[in-house]
Amino acid sequence: MKTLTCIGFILLSMVTFGQRFSFIQFNTNSGLPQSQVSSIVQDEKGYLWIGTYGGLAKFNGAQFSTFGKNNGLLNNRITKLQIINGVLFVGHPQGISIKQKGNSFTSITYADETILENVTGFAFIDSTLYVATNGSGLFQYEESKNKLIAVKSSPQRIRKLLQYKNTIYLATKEGVYNFDKVTFNLSASTKDISFSGITANKDYILATSYNGDLYEFYPKNDELKHLVNHSYMRFRDVLIDHKQQKWVNSRNGILHIKEQDTLSFNEKSGLPINDINVVFEDTENNIWIGTNGKGLIRFTDEVFTFYNEKSGFPSDLIIAMEIDKQNNKWFSTIDQGIFKMAPNGDIEKIEAINSAVWKITYHDDKVFFASNYGLFVYDYKTFKSYFTGNSKLPSNKIRGLHSFNDSTLIISTVEGSVFYTGKNNLITQPPPHIKDLKNVRDFESKGEVLYGAAPNGIFRLEENELSVEHMESGINCIEIDRNGQLWIGTENGLFLKKEKEIDKISLNQDSDLEYINFIQKFDTLMLIGTNNGLYEVGINHLQEYRYGITSGLIDLETNLNSNYIENNRFLWFGTASGLMRMDLNNRQSLKKNALPKIQLSSIIVNNQNVDQAIINLINQKDSSHVLKIKYADKNISFKFDGIYMTNPSALKYSYFLSGFSNNWSIPTKNPTISFTNLPPNDYELIFKVNNGLDKTSKTINIPIKVLPPYYQTWWFYTAVALLIFGIILIIERYRLKRIESRNYQVKLEFQNKLSKLEQQSLNASMNRHFIFNSLNSIQYYINSSDSKSANKYLSNFAKLIRKNLDSSYHEDGMVTLADEIERLNLYLNLEQMRFADRFKFEIEIDNSIETELLKVPAMFLQPFVENSIIHGVLPLKNKEGLIKITITDHLDHIRIEIKDNGVGIKTSKEKKNKNDEEHRSQGMLIAKGRIELLQKISERSIEMIGPTQIKEGDRLINGTVVVFKIMKQYLG
Repeated sequence: MKTLTCIGFILLSMVTFGQRFSFIQFNTNSGLPQSQVSSIVQDEKGYLWIGTYGGLAKFNGAQFSTFGKNNGLLNNRITKLQIINGVLFVGHPQGISIKQKGNSFTSITYADETILENVTGFAFIDSTLYVATNGSGLFQYEESKNKLIAVKSSPQRIRKLLQYKNTIYLATKEGVYNFDKVTFNLSASTKDISFSGITANKDYILATSYNGDLYEFYPKNDELKHLVNHSYMRFRDVLIDHKQQKWVNSRNGILHIKEQDTLSFNEKSGLPINDINVVFEDTENNIWIGTNGKGLIRFTDEVFTFYNEKSGFPSDLIIAMEIDKQNNKWFSTIDQGIFKMAPNGDIEKIEAINSAVWKITYHDDKVFFASNYGLFVYDYKTFKSYFTGNSKLPSNKIRGLHSFNDSTLIISTVEGSVFYTGKNNLITQPPPHIKDLKNVRDFESKGEVLYGAAPNGIFRLEENELSVEHMESGINCIEIDRNGQLWIGTENGLFLKKEKEIDKISLNQDSDLEYINFIQKFDTLMLIGTNNGLYEVGINHLQEYRYGITSGLIDLETNLNSNYIENNRFLWFGTASGLMRMDLNNRQSLKKNALPKIQLSSIIVNNQNVDQAIINLINQKDSSHVLKIKYADKNISFKFDGIYMTNPSALKYSYFLSGFSNNWSIPTKNPTISFTNLPPNDYELIFKVNNGLDKTSKTINIPIKVLPPYYQTWWFYTAVALLIFGIILIIERYRLKRIESRNYQVKLEFQNKLSKLEQQSLNASMNRHFIFNSLNSIQYYINSSDSKSANKYLSNFAKLIRKNLDSSYHEDGMVTLADEIERLNLYLNLEQMRFADRFKFEIEIDNSIETELLKVPAMFLQPFVENSIIHGVLPLKNKEGLIKITITDHLDHIRIEIKDNGVGIKTSKEKKNKNDEEHRSQGMLIAKGRIELLQKISERSIEMIGPTQIKEGDRLINGTVVVFKIMKQYLG
């Protein structure tokens, strides 16, 4: 075993001299809650859970989400994490926390609240939860009390708990115990060894001790085998990775034990800190390291190693490299000149060259250096310099070197090219077609064709004919692949020349800045150095992969023409932060076969986050939950977590919205999708993520239902239909009512016209009867030689006849109140003369009444006055008759009263004969009918009260009265 240890040290010293490995560090600046990482686990969704002494973090490879006491944790100091049956258990000094659905936790404390020991492990056997502590022994959870109860006879200092083949094994200060749920049994072979860690590995258990020992323990026969001893390293625990390689962490770094050799990772080899609490391997086979003060670290594998000033290298800025036949490595730097690294690792500075060298070439057992101050040649004895003063160099500024043949080298300067002849070690003038090769910094040949890359174009030399093809972009480098295609690296991107066509090849669709620094052919691949990392492109363009910081590069910016390939396996190239070496045969270890995973992290609707419970429901396997969105919610955003620990920066997202579009979106790095004004419909959002290696995650399918606005729902359509039907019904009823009203109005108008005709007929009839009687009266006065009375009667009679004739032809049947009063006055005078003063009459009018302005129906009072004369006062025997017409002004109407002192209505009916009955009936009925028609045709009121008998206090009849109330609006 000691022999194995010594061999391990020899290998360590040979391999790790001067080189450093790449580690990616995540600390509080990255979002980690605290820099002391105690435990790391991974859940089934792919998230890493990081326990620190200042809180809990969930990590998707790029971003941290933090949890603390406010989320339900017992406290923020976390000593152990473990996932059992998909449930996350969190250990604290005072107890444990258990993660619930969503992002909440419940906490459980010890029954003895004075216990403050760190939790070091969990086990779940036969529905019983066991919790190990370092200082107070083993506990079990008692559900009825919701407390952790101490298990009797337990060893106190349990450094780690392991559940192996349904048995609990405890790494303790006294040795390894097994616990069968009843008794604790100390393994005899492990007695008195202070164990720090314990891990299962198929048929045996690996155990570590603080003394720097690693053991294999076989529980079946209680056998302990010693594997490794490093007394200067205090081992804490051991991890067995997917390759069955062992990772032992300690306070002094990490020991990586392989089948053939062993590597030590510490601060000298690139590890940020030596004090390591935990090493963890995720499902993508990435190694994660929890440190005691430098946060979380990811090991980028052994593909990339680097040399810089921190590792003892002379400079970070390497611009040229060459390896000669003796396996010496020659380096040119910008700031430290030229130096040589011998095969044993010794570094020697070349004092003979004080200028920056842009190109180093090994040719014909000599090393050539192209500088701004001429050419330097080393023949392994001395350095010789060539410049314009001592040679035929056209310029001291040399840009490129190329082996023309076994003994001849082309030297390209800014003023043209010359030959260096190895036979006589002289610079000679070449043919004109060679001489015109100016400022060429890179050469490539294909058969008999020579290509030269100059900043202003590409030279092509074939059969002693030189041509140049100019390009818009400054040319930095060229390379010919195995198919004979010419690859061109420029300041504005990568180009490929096929025959006479030059096509641009886009390396980064998310950026237009593609500065190409070098191109290196490797089998069927082209390795492209840029200012944004190293790209691997297949010559058929079907494959592309980017190596960046997450792959192990210490800087994304590569240096111009600083590349060199060693033994067709190791690619060397300079960066802005140091020299990189890439193991091309091991590069597939960076290209994990694991599929990326994807989770919905949030939904935002109109700037409001959807409840986390809905997010969790959608993320469940085979979830059919339908996300219902109101039509008023115009803006909807979905944010996803792409989980790919190996290279999260390579992830590209795409989606397909079924029911809205027919094609997948173009893959982008944006994990957020936003939709605006989605029309009402049933949709399904299908989302996926690609890791840049044609590995695509399983899709997340989210059924979405955008609810229609209320005015597009069936009940709204029904309500509108009923409303429209109701409106139509109301309109139809209104229309029919208007038609009915119109017909009724027309009928009334016809009746009114008929009434007018009847009135005219009555007037005519009355005129005939009245004229006959009046003429008899005139004849009487003439026969009596009473010419004065005859003239008076005849004059009044003529006026009355004229008034009657005029009123018969009024279009609306209306006359002024003054005309009607004058007509009544004439009529009463004539009747008074005819009946020899058997009655007298009075007409009284209020002075406030404007009789010339107010209009009344023509001759509507005459029938009632005539009725008072004929049937009221003429039948009187013992007294003189009196007819009194009173017109008074009231607040809203004019009152017309016709009053007589005649025999009354009852006596009159008994005495009148049939002809008089017909005459009275027709005159009175027509007058009443006219009043009723006028009331219906106009909306204005004419009210008739009576005729009624007048009775005195002794109940004797003393005449008749009839009253008319005519509203002023009507009269106006």
